[in-house]
Amino acid sequence: MLAAAGCASPAIRATPSPTLAPMACIDSGAIQTADVDASTRINIYLPPCYAGNPDQRYPVLYLFPGFGGMQDAFVGSGAERIAQDMILSGEIPPFILIGVGGVFPDIDAGAVIERILPYVDAQFRTRPERRFRAAAGGSFGGAVAYHLAFRRYDLFATAGIFGNGAADGEEESIRAWLAAIPEGMTPRVFLNVGENDTYMLRRAKVLIPLLEEAGIAHAEIFSPGGHSGDYWIGNFPDYFRWLSVDWR
Repeated sequence: MLAAAGCASPAIRATPSPTLAPMACIDSGAIQTADVDASTRINIYLPPCYAGNPDQRYPVLYLFPGFGGMQDAFVGSGAERIAQDMILSGEIPPFILIGVGGVFPDIDAGAVIERILPYVDAQFRTRPERRFRAAAGGSFGGAVAYHLAFRRYDLFATAGIFGNGAADGEEESIRAWLAAIPEGMTPRVFLNVGENDTYMLRRAKVLIPLLEEAGIAHAEIFSPGGHSGDYWIGNFPDYFRWLSVDWR
């Protein structure tokens, strides 16, 4: 079971974004579950007034759990409540959250590329440009996120890496992936690791020089906490502010 951990919010290297007008909306957001196929289930959070604004299209954030995690590891465990409060207050633009489960051991997320992404784009009013598509995850899911952003940079513009860093032994592969990204297609990266999560903190600090060598913009929060979903979700307000810079 994941244990709760306290967290601080130190300054991160991200550009503050202007506040939008509070959303004048009666309808709240909602979570629904969908079977993409016989083996793939996702949770979908649709933002406030999604049904009432049929002409509006939305950015999408795909969230991946750690080892053994399911589609409700983030969407259904608090990420959607934080997103909704910030959307309604005007801190961030409205967006769609997709909770993906059962990704282990598919670190390259082939099912996401082949089945989930086409399904989501067909069933919901997404903005399909890479600028408006993000990947993030905790623990193993954080590795999935950077595999998508570094290797499928044509589809994903950012990686949110929570409780993880460069996978052991993957340093040279990461260097090669980043070097192969064309100019103008480089992703942004957000890192959040608890200071008590000592192994993953070391791996995050291995990743940072690789990002800097490749000129990849990145932001970090390293603060008191452990390898815990509660800790990572506690830092989602900072992550969502950072993420939405590209969506205005």
